[in-house]
Amino acid sequence: MPWSRETGFLIFIVIVPLIVLSLQFFLFVKVRRWILEHMGGSRSMLRVATSAFLLFNLALLATIILRPNTRDFPLWFKYAGMYPFLIWHASSFLIGLILALWDLIGSVLKLALKALQWIPPLRRTAEQIRSMPRYARFDASRRAFLRRSAVGLAGVTVTGTSYGMFIGRHEYEVTSSEFSIKGLPSEFDGFTIGLISDVHSGAFMLPAEMREYVKIVNDLGTDLIAIPGDFVNGRVDEVFPFVETFGELRAPYGAYGVLGNHDFYSGDHERIAKEVTAAGIRVLRDENIDITRKGSRLILVGVDDVGWKNRAPVQLDKALKTAMDSHTKILLCHRPYYLDQAASRNVSLVLSGHTHGGQIVFGKFGNTLLTPAAFVSPYVWGKYSMGATQMYVSRGVGTVGLPVRIHCPPEVTKITLRSA
Repeated sequence: MPWSRETGFLIFIVIVPLIVLSLQFFLFVKVRRWILEHMGGSRSMLRVATSAFLLFNLALLATIILRPNTRDFPLWFKYAGMYPFLIWHASSFLIGLILALWDLIGSVLKLALKALQWIPPLRRTAEQIRSMPRYARFDASRRAFLRRSAVGLAGVTVTGTSYGMFIGRHEYEVTSSEFSIKGLPSEFDGFTIGLISDVHSGAFMLPAEMREYVKIVNDLGTDLIAIPGDFVNGRVDEVFPFVETFGELRAPYGAYGVLGNHDFYSGDHERIAKEVTAAGIRVLRDENIDITRKGSRLILVGVDDVGWKNRAPVQLDKALKTAMDSHTKILLCHRPYYLDQAASRNVSLVLSGHTHGGQIVFGKFGNTLLTPAAFVSPYVWGKYSMGATQMYVSRGVGTVGLPVRIHCPPEVTKITLRSA
């Protein structure tokens, strides 16, 4: 399969923690330097800072190694232990990232001046710039700004993270989107699909919350329901609360889903597919199924999490093998990266998730979202198209890594098909 347990272990248990720990060390060095420069090297403050960084990072290492089943932790421990732990890591990650970027800007300016010194005709100009009082004032003001803003940045980040954890990730939106599809049979004009993605059943998506989402989807009254992957967060036993709640989904033409990368990370994706299908949500695994309405039909296609891009053509060809080209095809594909592959195979509409809409969004300029997810995928949230193929990427309802959503509320979408 495209994603093995070892691949998931490498990414989520090795690479991501290394990035987090590196930023933690960078931030600790900054905090220690600040204490030495502005608090007279207070030993008590140094001990407090060192103890805090050691405590939270040793807890992180223990979590990575032991992988406890946090879903079974008592409620009091979640509030007294887990939430402070998560707020610390979410806040320190963002603060460390911002400070690192700020340092990078300063380093680029200094490197640019040093590079000029290697060019004989410009060496004198570079030396003059460095000796200018204006440059010295800029460098000093940059450092002063960084010092003054550190406390404010920490306060804003901790407040924003706490809001995103306790409030933002629960403030869902029900959105609607229409797609005009060339060749769609008139019998399917107005056909509706309830789209809910990335549930991530686990410690931060408990049965009570899942029941609420099931009610929201059922209340939409759509003809069909689609769940493009990540039923669980990463453990096989998380599928049981999922099927207990999402087994109550109801739609005249049924509920369908595909496996996402976290379903593979569980180590037993076959069990997850079996349990979800048994609960009444048909998991399409590199296959297609006819949806018939008043004698006309469209083809619903589903593929397992594609994983590596060179797997996409193989899985799509397998899934489309028995599908007739003359029929409208709708593809459920967990990752949205493969719009070009779907377009080359005459798929009319792709429904995806995976990106969580960025989960943490710093802002938006036009159609461009300022979010770390944009560095990974050109498709983060909303409508996209390539030729005659259209795609909708859902923000999903769950979270991964840190249970935080900032400027990126959970989303349940009502998709309406129209004949072009």
